[in-house]
Amino acid sequence: MIVFGGSSSVGLAWDVSKDIGAQLGKNEVKRFPDGEIYVKINSEVKNQDCAVIQSVRSSDNLVELFLFLDALKDQGAREVAAVMPYMAYSRQDKVFTKGEALSAKTILKLVDELSSRVVTVNTHFMRGHGDGVYHKIRFRNLDAIPSLISYLKVRMSDPTVIAPDEGSLGMAKYAAELLGCDFDHIKKKRISGEEVRIETKSLNVRNKDVLILDDIISTGNTIAKVADFVGEWRPKTISVACIHALFTNGMDMFKGKIDRLIATNTVESSVSKVNVGPLIAKELREVLR
Repeated sequence: MIVFGGSSSVGLAWDVSKDIGAQLGKNEVKRFPDGEIYVKINSEVKNQDCAVIQSVRSSDNLVELFLFLDALKDQGAREVAAVMPYMAYSRQDKVFTKGEALSAKTILKLVDELSSRVVTVNTHFMRGHGDGVYHKIRFRNLDAIPSLISYLKVRMSDPTVIAPDEGSLGMAKYAAELLGCDFDHIKKKRISGEEVRIETKSLNVRNKDVLILDDIISTGNTIAKVADFVGEWRPKTISVACIHALFTNGMDMFKGKIDRLIATNTVESSVSKVNVGPLIAKELREVLR
């Protein structure tokens, strides 16, 4: 197998290729003066199984992935796996108002059309590890929660898990089972895209090591407010963890509020302490059998 890294996942592709003993593909990605993206495959891929690892955080990442996959097929690759550690547009997984584009379906459909198999990590519209079917599109979802919890478990002596909203309760319950501790959630009301109001709720977290856990942290505003609220109940420590760390507004908002900020490297950041490379490598190793 030849493993290629898109521009957003170069380091992750290197880790995966080293783990499974695969060739790291050579390629070229550049941008024309008008902003259009150029992709060139520089490795011989004819009759080879290939994987492209590319976290899709932006529309440009997505176009690059499309070009990568199609170029590999044009060059005669036998199997082409599209690995999206983070898949943008996945939060619009339902039509909430008539006429809305179902972006999660559209993106998954296009990637599926250009590849032999699709692999995601904790995609927003599927919980847990395993095969998924979304609008008749088959894909493989990998679960990084155990890896995240394994990293945190030795750093918390008396943990309790807090979900930032009711939608994250399932994840909090699963993490609590792995930690062998209790869990709870915050009640909130969304005012706008970036503003929420925390409703009054008692939390039994005094002198506990609190873990606030979510799958995606986008702006970080909501999590920062949750951390403020949790802090009022006198925990021993507050840790914030997520799979996909976007932090579009930076991380300064967390200063003085929490003790630890941890994420995986599905999206590279300064707090990407948990490597999902072994998780992806294990999946691709199964494909080689």
